[in-house]
Amino acid sequence: MTTSSPASIHPEAASHPSPIPPPPWMPLGPLTELWAAFGREATNRKALLAASEAFAALAEEREAIRHLNWVAPAWSPAFPYKSVAADPTVFSMLVTQEAVIEALSRAATHWYEAAHALVEYAGQPPSCEREEQGESPALDLDALIRYTLSQRVRVWAIAHSLLAEQMQHLSPQQAQQGEEGTP
Repeated sequence: MTTSSPASIHPEAASHPSPIPPPPWMPLGPLTELWAAFGREATNRKALLAASEAFAALAEEREAIRHLNWVAPAWSPAFPYKSVAADPTVFSMLVTQEAVIEALSRAATHWYEAAHALVEYAGQPPSCEREEQGESPALDLDALIRYTLSQRVRVWAIAHSLLAEQMQHLSPQQAQQGEEGTP
């Protein structure tokens, strides 16, 4: 998986570096494996709910990636427009990125819900069923909660990067002024 999307590449970006850091996309396979392992060991409703929410978050991230890979237009305006609002390429990028941002927003909500379910699971007294199943000693719920919340932060960082990119294309003068600290 690449760290940039087709929607973030345009001719001007090739001539000078973009001030927007690349979004923190990451391979989702290891996350899927982590949650599959947790789900296999889940012994109660809260643990299963956490796994379910994590898989829903992963599904939304895959949806966002699908939008970027299949729908995103390449930046190649046929001729310069006097108004950004009249540029069909910019409009197409906005529509595409909005679908990605919405999917990422849903993913962030699912990551939060997964962490919340983990907190509730961790706060429950050990049940007989949990003790009989022999909960994995390697299962560090505090670390898993922190990691789950860090996924939420990562997803919001991607959405923020896309929003910043939109602003850069819609109002390059304001984006430069914001970087320089001038009003």
